[in-house]
Amino acid sequence: MLDAGAMRVKLALTALGLAGFLAFGCSTNPVPSLVPPQVIEMDAETLERFLGEIDKYVLLRRSVLAHLRAATANSSAEQVSTRQRASTEAVVAYRRGKKRGNIFTRDVEAAIRRTLGREFSGPGGPAIIKGVKQGNPMDEGNPSPSDPRKDVKSTMILAVNAIYPDAAPASNVPPSLLLKLPPLPEEVRYGFIGRALILRDSEANVILDFIPGVVPAPSIRR
Repeated sequence: MLDAGAMRVKLALTALGLAGFLAFGCSTNPVPSLVPPQVIEMDAETLERFLGEIDKYVLLRRSVLAHLRAATANSSAEQVSTRQRASTEAVVAYRRGKKRGNIFTRDVEAAIRRTLGREFSGPGGPAIIKGVKQGNPMDEGNPSPSDPRKDVKSTMILAVNAIYPDAAPASNVPPSLLLKLPPLPEEVRYGFIGRALILRDSEANVILDFIPGVVPAPSIRR
């Protein structure tokens, strides 16, 4: 029988079609892995509900974007840009009226806050916070064309359905934190804006949901 931790991980990976890569307690010659285990501290029902919302979004997203011409390795920069712009408009239109908590529900938010709070306050907390600052659009910008010594920061709007600017740095989520969060399909990714954890569409660059104030670092702008 699987213990509670293994069951939680298996549920997460099953929802993403990855469960076949793991064997729980039935291998006679286990192969040592150099990859740290994924440990998701969330009860099975809450985790299943969260992953269900992610799956629902991905499936409906695919149907919404089905009429768009897919970008390929031979697509020009203009074609890629056109596809992304159309994706952004379609996702924003489809999700009109969505509010904070539509994916990060109250139970999911509480579990994630507990997990991140423990990580940030632990022995590795300072290094993790330093990692969160890398690429954080509230903390970093891009070199100014007129003076490369100065950074130009993009105007950021932290709101559901807001667009993450193409010119803004891509926020970093330290690997140690990713191992504590439910895994996501390639269409969706975690990130940080200031001290908030965000969930955004990786192609359309639309903020799908967010949890404010999870990073306990006053040095990072909200």
